[in-house]
Amino acid sequence: MFEFAFAGSYILPVIMFVFWCIASIIVTNLSYAESNKHLLKRKNFLFVACLLALIAGFLWYACILIMFLENGWLFVEGVIKAILPTSLIGYVAVIMYTLPRLKSIQELKDDITDNKTLVKVTDPFMVVPIYAAMVSTGIIVYRNIFSQPIKPSIYEIAQAPVCLLLILIIPTYISIRKNKLALQGQMMLLPLGKRFIKFLKTAMVLGFIGILFVVINVLIGVNTSKLPESSDMMNHHLVDEGGGTPTMHSNQGAHSGDHDQSEMVEVKNLTGDISEPADRKFDLVAKQKEITLQSGKKVKAWVYNGTIAPQLRVKEGEMIEIKLENKDIESGVTIHWHGYNVPNAMDGVPGMTQDAVKPGESFTYKFRANQVGTYWFHSHQQSSEQVQKGLFGYLIVDPKNEMEPVDEDITVINHIWQTDQDKTMSFSLNDESQLKQIEPGKRVRLRIINADNLSRKYLLQGVDYKIFSIDGVPIKNPGQISDKTALRVAAGGRYDVIFTMPSDPVLFKIGDYNDDQSPSIIFNKNSDQGKVAFKEEQDEFSPEHYGEVLKNDLTKTKQFDREFLMIFSNEMGFYNGLPNFLWTINGEVFPKTPTFIVKEGEKVKTTFVNRSFAEHPMHLHGHHMTVLKKNGKKVKTP
Repeated sequence: MFEFAFAGSYILPVIMFVFWCIASIIVTNLSYAESNKHLLKRKNFLFVACLLALIAGFLWYACILIMFLENGWLFVEGVIKAILPTSLIGYVAVIMYTLPRLKSIQELKDDITDNKTLVKVTDPFMVVPIYAAMVSTGIIVYRNIFSQPIKPSIYEIAQAPVCLLLILIIPTYISIRKNKLALQGQMMLLPLGKRFIKFLKTAMVLGFIGILFVVINVLIGVNTSKLPESSDMMNHHLVDEGGGTPTMHSNQGAHSGDHDQSEMVEVKNLTGDISEPADRKFDLVAKQKEITLQSGKKVKAWVYNGTIAPQLRVKEGEMIEIKLENKDIESGVTIHWHGYNVPNAMDGVPGMTQDAVKPGESFTYKFRANQVGTYWFHSHQQSSEQVQKGLFGYLIVDPKNEMEPVDEDITVINHIWQTDQDKTMSFSLNDESQLKQIEPGKRVRLRIINADNLSRKYLLQGVDYKIFSIDGVPIKNPGQISDKTALRVAAGGRYDVIFTMPSDPVLFKIGDYNDDQSPSIIFNKNSDQGKVAFKEEQDEFSPEHYGEVLKNDLTKTKQFDREFLMIFSNEMGFYNGLPNFLWTINGEVFPKTPTFIVKEGEKVKTTFVNRSFAEHPMHLHGHHMTVLKKNGKKVKTP
């Protein structure tokens, strides 16, 4: 239901605007009808256009109400405060003034050339409300596309009604003047050619105002969106302290030097205790290489150690050291340990925790592997490009004492490649079906890593199974899951699934059951792949209702030290002086988004509200979160 309401909140205003435009054209030309018959015909068309626009409007209000009931106040606050009141001005006026006057036209018996008739059809109380409805709906469309209201200020709330009144000045003046002439019997019905010239003049004036408005907004957007040549990531001139106690950044000016820096520590020194020698050492060399997928498709890739998704496997508690070398990636590379809580200096974020490693340079990461489970790593320098080209691998940290021993340990990491033929989904290099021979009775751990930037659906059929960890975090007392249940793994997410191999084949694939183009794995007791037949799932796994209830300090906390709100949205705008489709946080894009400031040891609550057109994956580097609520409702198993 929510998806339909959300889509309707964008589509319906466009439909409303079209009908109000039609109604505006008809009501403007009522006085030019050649006869009563033509007048009544136009009046009927006008009534239908108004009725359809009103119905679309009521459906739009219903969509807003549904979103409020299902997702809460934060999801609709901006619309209700900054858009909805203005739309009501036109709609209420049409219902109160326009529709009753339209009804009175039906009862006219005088000729269209009679003054009484002309006075009625030019009545501003009938005409102007339709203009107001058209303009207010146009404002809704504009705000939806270019400037979505997020936590609007008084100034932003006042913008829409003020804009409505300013736009209506000229058409209202013309309507009043036209009606006054009709009252005085001085209204002349001009020939079609002269009417067109008069309309053209009015349209030119309004068009000039509209173009001026667009030009001013473009100039403002271009100039205010330009990025500085360099950016100091430690210059926190925009801060949000989440309502907590003041920090060292409180009330600072536009420069980070405005406060005492005596207690500050350089990020490069935040290494943790790495004095002990490394138990395990690895070398990763980033370079360009053409790779060939299972199907024969070619990819001009960027890879570590000349292979796709190299594995680093260590034991819990080991000190590990990874030397990264850049052979020929011109823009530089790093390694970010996705989901792994490493010291800040080892986090691999260029411009924040380290400089990008340029060609011919190296950087050494060193940390103790205290978190067990399935993780992955990738370059964080222009990550949208570098991960897509193949700069990623996976990190497996085995526990000192394995509580869930298995006979077979298999890792699959999916990725979409831009090949020489098309975009292709694969498990590492395997973009077609593959066979893995496993004897019945063997216990199998399947580590699923989603290296895509969107969530993905997976099917595991032919055997029931259990999920033993999500994103490296173990699940307490996991229950059995039917093979008729699909899994959906978040972007960058990991699921550890364990099953016992039956005597019949087990089927695993990504995507829908009937998608023959997506990669799959067939587990069988012999080398015969047999006939593969995936079935449509009956359910989709929901982690908030799985396993034993987690109890920690956060689940018991009633009052948090700091609370933050992040509303994700989309709009058209400018970024660095160029038109762009923006992904905003609280209505802003970096570097205008504030830095969240917290103190070590504090309990922090963050509410994420996704009003964008797509999923919005987000994770905290160096920290884990406990999910307390989803869509305003407490989760059963945080």
